[in-house]
Amino acid sequence: MITALHLVWSLVLSFGTLNQSSVLIVSGQNNHDWERTVEHLERTLLDVGIFSVDLTLSPGKEADQEAWDGWQPNFGAYDVVVLAYNGEPWPERVQKDFEEYVSGGGSILVQHAANNSFPGWEAYEAMVGLLWRGKDAGHGAYWDEEQGLLRIPPGEDRGAGHGSLHDWQITTRDAEHPVMAGLPTVWMHPHDELYHGQRGPAEGMNVLATTWSDLEFGGTGRHELMVWWTPFGEGKAMTFLPGHLWGGQEDDRALRCVGFRTLLQRSVEWLATGEVTLPIPENFPTAEKAVVIGE
Repeated sequence: MITALHLVWSLVLSFGTLNQSSVLIVSGQNNHDWERTVEHLERTLLDVGIFSVDLTLSPGKEADQEAWDGWQPNFGAYDVVVLAYNGEPWPERVQKDFEEYVSGGGSILVQHAANNSFPGWEAYEAMVGLLWRGKDAGHGAYWDEEQGLLRIPPGEDRGAGHGSLHDWQITTRDAEHPVMAGLPTVWMHPHDELYHGQRGPAEGMNVLATTWSDLEFGGTGRHELMVWWTPFGEGKAMTFLPGHLWGGQEDDRALRCVGFRTLLQRSVEWLATGEVTLPIPENFPTAEKAVVIGE
């Protein structure tokens, strides 16, 4: 449970390190366990000592107008905004501020179910590129080993979905990108939900990593996009699909995965600074074996 003491302790942990990049995590609503997810995201970022992390929580479901009127995140005060939000639409003034933040040079990371959010918010959908939408809501996309990124016309094939929780391999598709440089080409990620059939504008996407969506586990039988980034104005938006945790789900290995944590840390550093200095840990997963940190 996220408490005031937890938030204060997070600030204490992050205080005192010079030249930290500032990160704002946005949550408060999600069809997933947002409280535990946020704790994992915050811990992952604070553990490397180069980020300060704040948290803003939206009003809860069915909150009254007064509660929403009192919620105004200061996006512009941060180098990176991490979205762990999937819920009711934000007020128009908050949406406008968010658009101006990104288009003016800000950076965002959209984590897992945050790409389910905000149907009809065209600017957000342009930032994300592919979202949890029906097959008529835009183009689909997948990765072909020979041709690279391929788009599917609206209305064809399938809409967004996922198969059963299982271990799956993440494959680097842009080894020259600072986030991916030096990582194993293929590594194992444990017990996660593998999104497939995402839909959206699918324009300007720079694919960093994909995953084979196995028919055996309810997948598509092709390489689905897992991590990509899209320019929006002067800013950039990264969509980062790993990291699923239902309410009541005890197994949180997907969020304790050394590969997940490393990829998230390096992604946020790149979004904040345009480069990556964080080393790859010696216990990084292999193609055959996932590695997780302790509880």
